[in-house]
Amino acid sequence: MSPIRAVFFDVGGTLAYPHPSFHAVIARVLGEHGVHVTPEQVRAAEPKVWEAVEAYWAGGGTFTRSDAESRRFWYWVYETFLHLLGQPAAGDLPQRLYAEFIRYETYRLYPDSLPALEALHAHGLRLGIISNWEEWLEQLLLHLEIHTFFATRTISGTTGIEKPDPRIFALALESLGVAPEEAVHVGDSVLHDVEGARRAGLTPVLIDRLGTQPPGDYLRVADLTDLPAALGLASDQRSAVSHQQEPPG
Repeated sequence: MSPIRAVFFDVGGTLAYPHPSFHAVIARVLGEHGVHVTPEQVRAAEPKVWEAVEAYWAGGGTFTRSDAESRRFWYWVYETFLHLLGQPAAGDLPQRLYAEFIRYETYRLYPDSLPALEALHAHGLRLGIISNWEEWLEQLLLHLEIHTFFATRTISGTTGIEKPDPRIFALALESLGVAPEEAVHVGDSVLHDVEGARRAGLTPVLIDRLGTQPPGDYLRVADLTDLPAALGLASDQRSAVSHQQEPPG
């Protein structure tokens, strides 16, 4: 592998998550509107929902290139959840769930996110975002106070291109002036992040915190703080670079 100059990150499921969990947020919002289910019931319904979602993606379906497209997609996802939870008459619950998941306050950083970003920055690497998200991701990164780590942010809601399309990776590479073989992309989706990065010539790294992803011939970490070691970054390289650079900000 060529010397690494840049590391790109996915956001949802990689750096940030709905707090305290995706399932708990759904259960809370439904409970506030008279539908009483537990996070465990939502979790139990999830596999069938994501089977439908993955079939949609496998057929080339997109979901974040515009606000209107996002609403259509997520309303359908929440309607599917509600049907499986015994609530076929969804009413305005999909809209209420959508509204909750576009609130900045709904999201938190994973505990390993900030330490990993600091460590990679200390190694002298340039960092960027490549994310299937609406354009409001820019403001979410500000809210999470990690925006200054990233020299570039390539977002499907502003580019009109989604992972795994190689063109979104090419835009990110061009923005930093690095070649594909000099870059790594880290994400939690085998389809969007691993296969997308690989098709574009980047080295993919799968973040698999729960150990639930299928085996494959790609780098995998269970914790983002394991990234420097997984990428072969030496500890002496970190110490040599860190005293030369100011922290991002």
